[in-house]
Amino acid sequence: MDQNNQIGNQNINEPQSKSNLSEQSKIKKIKTKQTIAAEPEEDEDLVYEKVKQSRFKQQNLPAWRPVPTILSIVIVFTVFGILFVILGIVLLVYSNKVKSAKIDYTDCGSNDPCNKQLTLEDDIDAPVFVYYQLDGFFQNSRRYLKSKETDQLTGDDIKAHDNCEPAETNKEMGFSSTQKALDDNTVLNPNDIAVPCGLVAKTFFNDRFTFKIGSENLVVDETNIAFGKDKKLYDKNPDPSKQWIDMTNEHFLVWMRPSGLPNPRKLWGRINRDLKKGETIDITIDNKYNVNNYKGKKKIVLSNATRFGGKNKFLGVSYIVVGALSILCAILFPIGYQFQLKKEKEL
Repeated sequence: MDQNNQIGNQNINEPQSKSNLSEQSKIKKIKTKQTIAAEPEEDEDLVYEKVKQSRFKQQNLPAWRPVPTILSIVIVFTVFGILFVILGIVLLVYSNKVKSAKIDYTDCGSNDPCNKQLTLEDDIDAPVFVYYQLDGFFQNSRRYLKSKETDQLTGDDIKAHDNCEPAETNKEMGFSSTQKALDDNTVLNPNDIAVPCGLVAKTFFNDRFTFKIGSENLVVDETNIAFGKDKKLYDKNPDPSKQWIDMTNEHFLVWMRPSGLPNPRKLWGRINRDLKKGETIDITIDNKYNVNNYKGKKKIVLSNATRFGGKNKFLGVSYIVVGALSILCAILFPIGYQFQLKKEKEL
């Protein structure tokens, strides 16, 4: 009987102990929340003072300040001088590997097909890049660069023309009364806003070329000549019935990226064939672009390229000159240092 009573008492007390434990845990949680809520916030002035007295604010962080000596100066100038001279020689070697041929066709009659012959003096390995060059055409003029409407070129708003002055309408662009729209269905209204408008678009280079060697037609690949960024940006023809040109045309995109030099040279296409020394290229030019107004010159340039780009002797010579000056400084510094020491001993 006693054993049974003990077991019964244990069974009765067990649920009570569990309930007591749960209540105690709840009370503890409430007390901890109260204590947390009761803790005062840290004073902002103390926080600011701590930040102000930090090692970063007091400039007490670890630092290394090199103290130049005559030996370290000589080593630096010598190393950089040798590196610059080597790099300059490499650039000159690669520049000399670039072969090119050029012909001036400024004397071609205005608006008449023109035939020119270009005899190659060197072998030009494929791919041969075909450029047109306009001497004396300053495409980097601020007034000229501002005269275009980006929203119109991107196709976002073909009516935008605020930045196109002084070439806003079709009449101001210099189009004749028979100028047709891109879709060739309608004649453009002279008083309508030109699409695209502006001086940059107005001066678009519109000469065309064909090349032959004997009876062989040289195929010029005119694709992928524009920057990929430009092709993505100007990828719309918003209203062909209002446009005078295809604004996704790659020749137009190449022209709309202005040159920073006074004699802009722009890519026309590529000839994927080796050109041999002594070959004569017959060039037929659809001559439309007028350069007589500013007494400029027009040229066709054929050239290949290396991994460092086209022919550019200036960059290689510049590196060699800077390297030579660095080496000269490395020689003169110790001499000047010795003179200074002698003066100090004499004093």
